[in-house]
Amino acid sequence: MTVGLPSAVQIIMAWRVNKWIVERNAMEVGRYAYRGHAMARVRALAADAQREGLECYLLIREKDGAWRERPCPGGHADELDP
Repeated sequence: MTVGLPSAVQIIMAWRVNKWIVERNAMEVGRYAYRGHAMARVRALAADAQREGLECYLLIREKDGAWRERPCPGGHADELDP
């Protein structure tokens, strides 16, 4: 089977128990104590998706349990940081 447009890459950065968990397409790729470290990994994953020509979106689960959906960061330090 040939797919004309591959599906989008889903990146999740979620606070779970006591760490920031980063996942790419539902597969865990890292656990971080600090939000900044997790966001650095998110940016690297987004850059990989961009190089592969894939669409990308980011889901963030905050410490308070709220979910936000955003487009993937383009590598700029001020994107997505509250």
